Amino acid sequence: MQITEWYNIKSLTMPSTWVSFLLSIVIVGLILGILYKKEVVSIFVDAMLELILIWKFSVIVTDFSLVIKHPLTMLYFNGGMIGLIIGMLYMLLTLWKKLRRRGFIEEDLQSLFLASILSQSFYQIWMAILNDALLWQKALTIISFSCWMLIAFWKGKAGSIWHMQLLLLFFCTHLFIASLQPLGIWQVSVLVTLLLVLFRIFLQPRRI
Repeated sequence: MQITEWYNIKSLTMPSTWVSFLLSIVIVGLILGILYKKEVVSIFVDAMLELILIWKFSVIVTDFSLVIKHPLTMLYFNGGMIGLIIGMLYMLLTLWKKLRRRGFIEEDLQSLFLASILSQSFYQIWMAILNDALLWQKALTIISFSCWMLIAFWKGKAGSIWHMQLLLLFFCTHLFIASLQPLGIWQVSVLVTLLLVLFRIFLQPRRI
């Protein structure tokens, strides 16, 4: 969904993407806190914090000369799309290490499946609500991702085979919806969904 709205919080101007992302991770964190143990929620919260920090301060890598000249720009800028990809890769790497340390237990992988679909679905829905677009585009986005949230809750306790199949279908759905939006399939959110899907497919539960 194309960014058409910006929001002012005192001296900070935030695009609708930031607002959508923050609202999404807060809601998903609360849902995981209700459904899973404290340790599982901690893994999700740590992963989100790592993503935000790496993405925010990756401007040092993506625009080093500007940061050297004006260090305070780190407070107002971020690493953009490249920084987000760096943050995603770093987050997934550290997440893999934590899950491996815990033995790739079924509960962790179930929560990962649920968090992956819910976080992206909530983000897409908030983007549709907060930004301007054609009515049918907004309705299609909201209805489609709302259905996927229901599926995620319904099949959250299913086995890994179910999760892998559903995640692939989820990615195809996202790809189709993105193709009907103004920015097309070349959206960062589509890449994020692809990375999450591939990561979850790569992980397998511990066999006893």
